[in-house]
Amino acid sequence: MSDPRRNKKTDKNGRRGQAPRPAQVPEEIEVHSEDEIEIESPEDSISDILKDREEILDKYQRLAAEFDNYRKRQARDFNRLIQQGRRKLIEELLVVLDNFDRARITCQGDHSDKEIVDGILQTSDQLHSVLKREGLEEVPTKSGDAFDPNIHEAMVAEEMKEGEVDIVLEVFQKGYYFGNDLLRPVRVKVGKVPAQNGAGVS
Repeated sequence: MSDPRRNKKTDKNGRRGQAPRPAQVPEEIEVHSEDEIEIESPEDSISDILKDREEILDKYQRLAAEFDNYRKRQARDFNRLIQQGRRKLIEELLVVLDNFDRARITCQGDHSDKEIVDGILQTSDQLHSVLKREGLEEVPTKSGDAFDPNIHEAMVAEEMKEGEVDIVLEVFQKGYYFGNDLLRPVRVKVGKVPAQNGAGVS
């Protein structure tokens, strides 16, 4: 009969002990997550992109249509304002036209030349009054004024023997402002100063 003591191994120091147990392999750890991750398929992603594209395109088309309607409405309003302004001016000018018609009839009657001329002058003053209310102003210019190329247009230049600056000798046609803008320059005859006395108008 074998001695059970012989089955015991001794360690390196000569002491006897139990044989070492084989290493235990840990069991697999299962990780359970409350929120499971869902991976979308490529087909789902493309579908979402196409859906977003359709929504953006629809919004763009609606905005484009609204802007086009706004532009047309603004154009109609602008044209209506222009028409109203023109109508107001024409209504005021009708009174002047009526007076010219009366003057034409007067010329065919037994009225004196003075009465006819006075009627025409009154009608002219009335026309000037209407245009002034609309913003028309005459450019003040008279003979002897210094020539200003910003408001004057030299139609004829006549050389002068003396003078410090080029001057207006004669007004051929009146000039007018409309508001702050020069509507038409004054057409004038200019006295051109010789080169030794000053710069002349070419």
